[in-house]
Amino acid sequence: MTTPAPPGTRLAAPPETLDEDPPVRALMSPLAPVEVPPTTRVATALDHLRRLDAGHLVLRGHGRLSTVAEADLLRHALGGGASPARLLDPVSDLARPTESVGPETRRSRAAARMLAHDHPVLIVVADGEPCGVLDARTILHSVAETRR
Repeated sequence: MTTPAPPGTRLAAPPETLDEDPPVRALMSPLAPVEVPPTTRVATALDHLRRLDAGHLVLRGHGRLSTVAEADLLRHALGGGASPARLLDPVSDLARPTESVGPETRRSRAAARMLAHDHPVLIVVADGEPCGVLDARTILHSVAETRR
């Protein structure tokens, strides 16, 4: 049996009321350096990803937003043996249409959207313009940090 606190006493919030579900704006990577034109060649895209230490590139084309993963670029370049011709293909050939969320979307909702669409990345859009990228790995790291 617990006794009530005296009137006027302020108690610390219980752990379950703390904000353990931050908005994606606190987790996303800024978009500017990871956006490339759809005509970017696979070799250029791989070099860009290496320099940025990023896992995905964002493309805008034909009225939609898409992403292409480093793993998909490597798989394409090396599929069936290394082929210099494959390195000249445009990244738009490998890009996947990608869902978007607003910057105030909570982490849990973003993760649910990734699962629902079976895609490990979302584009964060504010005022109709892409402003960031959020990937599943970043969400996983943020959950692990929260649990420490």
